Amino acid sequence: MPHPPTQLYEFGAFRVDGNKRLLTRDGMPVQLTPKVFDTLLHLVQHCGTAVGKDELMRAIWPDTIVEENNLNQNISILRRVLGDCRTEHRYIATVPGYGYRFVAEVRLSRERPGKLSLPNDASIAVLPFANLSADASNQYFCDGLAEELINALARLEQIRVVARTSAFSFKGKEVDTREIARKLKVSTVLEGSVRKSGNRLRITVQLINAANGYHLWSERYDTEMQDIFDVQDEITLAIVGALKLRLLGKEKSAILKHNTENSKAYLFYLKGQFYRWKTAPEQFRKCRDYFERAVNADPSFALGYFGLNSYYGYGSAWGVLAPDEGWPKAYAALMKALELDETLPEAHLSLAAFLLVHDRNWAAAEKEIKRVLTMNPKLAEIHHLHSFYFLTMGRFDHAIAEGRSALESDPLSLIYGRSLGMCLYFSRRYDEAVAQYHETLELDQDNSSLHELLGNAYERQGRYGEAIAEWQKATALAGDYELAARLGRAHAEGDLARAVRERAQRNVELASEKTRRGEYVPAIEYARAWVRIGDSEQAYSWLEKAYSERNVFSLLLNWDPVFENLRADERFDHLRQRMGFVM
Repeated sequence: MPHPPTQLYEFGAFRVDGNKRLLTRDGMPVQLTPKVFDTLLHLVQHCGTAVGKDELMRAIWPDTIVEENNLNQNISILRRVLGDCRTEHRYIATVPGYGYRFVAEVRLSRERPGKLSLPNDASIAVLPFANLSADASNQYFCDGLAEELINALARLEQIRVVARTSAFSFKGKEVDTREIARKLKVSTVLEGSVRKSGNRLRITVQLINAANGYHLWSERYDTEMQDIFDVQDEITLAIVGALKLRLLGKEKSAILKHNTENSKAYLFYLKGQFYRWKTAPEQFRKCRDYFERAVNADPSFALGYFGLNSYYGYGSAWGVLAPDEGWPKAYAALMKALELDETLPEAHLSLAAFLLVHDRNWAAAEKEIKRVLTMNPKLAEIHHLHSFYFLTMGRFDHAIAEGRSALESDPLSLIYGRSLGMCLYFSRRYDEAVAQYHETLELDQDNSSLHELLGNAYERQGRYGEAIAEWQKATALAGDYELAARLGRAHAEGDLARAVRERAQRNVELASEKTRRGEYVPAIEYARAWVRIGDSEQAYSWLEKAYSERNVFSLLLNWDPVFENLRADERFDHLRQRMGFVM
C-alpha cells in the first residue's frame, strides 16, 4: 500500500510507522496481523474522511475477493486494540450505510521512537487467570486461556516459557509478582483475569517486568465467546511485541495456529484439560467425557483426540485403568489425532510413550522421543519421558540428566521432582535421592507418596528409625490411622522388620479389598508386598502377571532395589530376558 516512506502518524498514546509497519503505544510495540495493520494505516492516512467499505476492501485485499465480514473483523480487532468501547468511538467511527472514519486527531512526525527498556533475558511465566465471574465453575476457562498462551509462546525459540505446572503452583495464593519471578527464574510475568457473563467476556491482561514490578504492557478485551480465538491471537502478538521478539520463519503461523475453529468444541476441550491435570482418580476420570464431547462437536479436532488418548493412555500406563481396557482406545484416539495433524508434538509424545510402555519397543520409542525433541525441545514432558526411557534401560546418568532438564522447564513440578528422586534412588545414589525428596517435599509437605519414597531411601541408607517415621507419616496422611499406630510402636521399639511386615501385609489387604470391589489393581503392587513379606513364590506368581500387564511399573522391576533378593533366582533372569532387557 502506498504511504509516505519516512513519516510517522501519531494519535493519543499511539504511533504508526508505515515504513516499519509498526504500531506502538507509549513506546511499546502492539502486534497486529498484516491485514489489520493495512486497515489501520489506510484509515489513519485518510483521517477525518469517511472511507467506504468497498474502497477499504480494494485497498487491503487488492487481488482477492473477500466477504465484508473480513473487514468487519479487522475493525473489531482495531477497536479493541485502541481501546474503543461500544458506546464511544474515540478512534474509529462507523458511517452508517457507507463505511468508517478515523476521528482522532492525527499528527505527522519524522521523529523515531527511542529504544525500549526491557528485561535482559526473554523469559516468562504465564500465571493462571483469576476468575472474576459469579460462577466459580468458570475457572476451567481461566486455566485453559492461560495454558493456551503458554503453549503458543513455547513455540518461539527466543523465549523461555515456564511450564504449566510450575506457573499454576501459585494459583489462589497471595504472592508478590517479583517473588514468583524469583522462584521461577523469569524476567517477566503475565497475569490476568476473566469476567464471564452469558456469552460476553471481559479479559484483562498485564505483562510485568519482574525486576521492578512495572507494567510493560496491559490491555482489556471486551468480546464475545465466539471471538475468543482472535483475542488469544491479539494477546500472544502483544506479548511478542512488548518483549521485542522477532518472529522467525514459520513461527508466526505456529503461534497463531488454531486447532479448531469451533468454539463449542474448544470449550469442551478446555474442560477436559482442567480435569486431565487432576491427581485424584475420580476427578481425572471426568476428563474423558469432555474430550469425547469435543471431538463429537468437531470431528476434525486433532487435539481433542489427543485428549482422549491422554486419558486412556495415562490411565493404562499408571494403573488408573486396566491396560487391556485402556490401551486399544488410547491407540485408536492417537492414530486419529496423527491422521488429522501429523505435526502435533503432543501426539508424537503419546506415540513415544505407547511404543515404550505398551509395545516395549525400545529402539522405536527412542527414535520417536528424539523426533519430539526436534519438534519441541522445550516440552518438559518429553524430557520426563526421555528420563524414564533411560531409567528403563539402566542408563542412570542420562536418566538423571533428562530428569533435571524436565525440572528446568517446570521447576515447581512435584511429579518431575519425585521422578528425579526415583532416578537417583534406582541408581543407588541414596544420599542424593534423600536430598531430592526433601526438596520436593517443600512443594507439598502432605504428599503421602513422597514420605513413603523418602522412607524407602532412608531404609537403604541404614537409617531405620527415620525410615519408619516417614512410613508412619505416609500412612497417617493416607488416612490409615490403625496402621500408623502400629508403625509408631515399631518405631518406638526400633523394629524395622516388624514395620516392613506390617506395611506389606496391610498393602495386600488393601489391594484385595479393591479387587473385590471390582477396581483394577496393578499386579506389581501385590508382587512388591509379597517380596517384603518374604514369600518369594507369591512374589513370582504376581511378577508373571505384572509381566503380562502393559504399564510403567513392570518396566522398573529390573532396577528396583526391593527385588534385590530375587536376582540370584534364574526365574528373575528369565523374566528380564522375556521383557527384552539388556543383560
